[in-house]
Order: sequence, then C-alpha cells, then structure tokens
Amino acid sequence: MDIYIKQWNDLILNCSFDNTYKMAWSKALVELIVNTNEPIEDIVVFDFNDIAKLCLKYYWNQTIYFDLIQSPNLKKPPGIITYSKDLITLFFNKKQSVQPIRFEKIDFKTIGLAREYEFTLKNIVRTLKQDVCWRFKNLNRETYEIYELDRNEGKVFFNKTNALALKEYSDFLFTVINYRWTQMLEGFNYSPRISRKVRAIDENNIRRTSLKKFHQYLDLMSEGCKRECFYCGENIADNEVSVDHVIPWSYMFSDDLWNLVYCHKGENSEKSNRLPSEEDINRLEERNKQLLDRMKNNTKDYDQLQIAIEKDYVKRFWISFKG
Repeated sequence: MDIYIKQWNDLILNCSFDNTYKMAWSKALVELIVNTNEPIEDIVVFDFNDIAKLCLKYYWNQTIYFDLIQSPNLKKPPGIITYSKDLITLFFNKKQSVQPIRFEKIDFKTIGLAREYEFTLKNIVRTLKQDVCWRFKNLNRETYEIYELDRNEGKVFFNKTNALALKEYSDFLFTVINYRWTQMLEGFNYSPRISRKVRAIDENNIRRTSLKKFHQYLDLMSEGCKRECFYCGENIADNEVSVDHVIPWSYMFSDDLWNLVYCHKGENSEKSNRLPSEEDINRLEERNKQLLDRMKNNTKDYDQLQIAIEKDYVKRFWISFKG
C-alpha cells in the first residue's frame, strides 16, 4: 500500500471516539478529490465552505432518516449536529411536514431558507477550523503531514502526488471511513442495523418493501374477519387497511413483526415519523405477548418475536430514540 494512504488508514482507524467529526472531515476530503474534474497537474486546493457542505450532507441524511447519535455525550451533542438539526427543524416547519428528504434533493433558496442554510454552513466552517482540521492529522503525539492548512483563509492544500494517491485509493478509503464511522455509531446508538443505514445513505438506497407478508400474523389478532385499528380501536374497512411501524421506520430502518400493527390509512399518514406515546408502547408490548401465544412455534418469525419480547426491544428502542 502507498505509504501516504497507509498514513490515512492509521489516522482513520486509530482516532478517538469523542465524536464522528473526523470521519465526516476525511470523507468530505476524499469525495472532493474524487469529484475533481480538472486534470490534477499541481497543488489541489479545497475551500472549507465546500467541505462544510459535504459534512452537512452526511449529518443531514443520517439525522433526518435515522436520528443517529454522533457522540457519547447525550446531554451535549456536537455543535455540527445541533446546527444540522436546527436546519432540519426549520425545513420541517417550512414544508409543514416531517417527511424526510435527502439533502441532495433540496434547494434551500427555492424554499426560502437560503440565509439559514448559509448561517449553518458558517457555523460548521468555524467548528472545522477550530476543532477538526488540525486534530485529524494528530495521532499519538505525532503529526502526519498529509495536507497543508491555512486556517485563517479556510483552505486545505494537497500536492499532486498525494492528491493522485487519494483519487486512486478512494474506494479503499471510503470503505475504511464507513467502517470506522459505523463502529463509532454502534457505540453511541441502540438502533439496529447501523452498517446498513450508513451504506443505504451512501448508495441512495433507502427503500421501503411491501408489508403484505406480515398480514398472516397480524390477522391472528383479528376477531373473525374484522381487523381492528391499533390506535383508535375501531374496525377497518378492507380499502382502508394499512400496516404501520409503531416505532417509525425512519428510526428502525427495518420491518419487524414486533413493531407492526394494523391501522387506518389516514392515521398512518397523520402519524408520519413521530414517536409513539408510552401508552402505545405499553399496548404494543401486550399485543406482542398475545400474538406470540397465537403463532405456531416452529417458524423463524415466532423465534424473532420471542427474542424481541425477551430482550424488551419495544421499550429499549423507544427509550433510546426518545433520548
């Protein structure tokens, strides 16, 4: 392996677990190198503002879909996460909807949030200058001279040889960065399937699958042919039946029987990705126990539901997402 790339590898894999800033910083630099359209003939220069846009993209997508925690300090989240969440809140208020949308699909000027967007970038740039750009190069009291910095002007400089090496080994570095980022997130979050969430965001692969296969189990809770709405308790007409994730799919990124119920389509849409009340959580736990009693105990779905009950998934995930 190229010595220069080995230095990057060492910095990524051995950095501290204070937060995920260094992962966002390193990923942004590699992405900028990859997206350089001009032939690399001399010094390559990147502006902190362009780096900040990519960092905001990463944190926006990880937050708006999955609300992933990015540091071990729950009482004082990292500043960049706070700035990103504040912008997401403004976006939801402007759209009058909490439907998550990928960062790449949003034109902040068109929706009237251009000034707020620029203010967010300004705050991120300040944090990158103060806390990230120089720290990323330091490991075990040694400074790795993998790039040059002008913190006053907000610039990062790569010589031609190093820039070409980054471009050549970009796939390797993206894999290492995502692996390390996933490691960190698994230490900060109770949320399942962290690696899938990180990959899905990168691959623009956040897709929903059909839930019809779960009808055979949910129907076990129906009296006769009548399906009852989990939320209002009334019977549901066939053309109004919807399967809902009690803890929203945007948090779980998975379809698990222990988290699925029947409800009216209108109630499903209205609920969107809001977390349920404690009353709903308690009722879901009781429903799962009753459903397990009615299922055949020789299926994979039975085993998964039993594990979910034994490990208290409903309450655990609900509490962790609330925090």
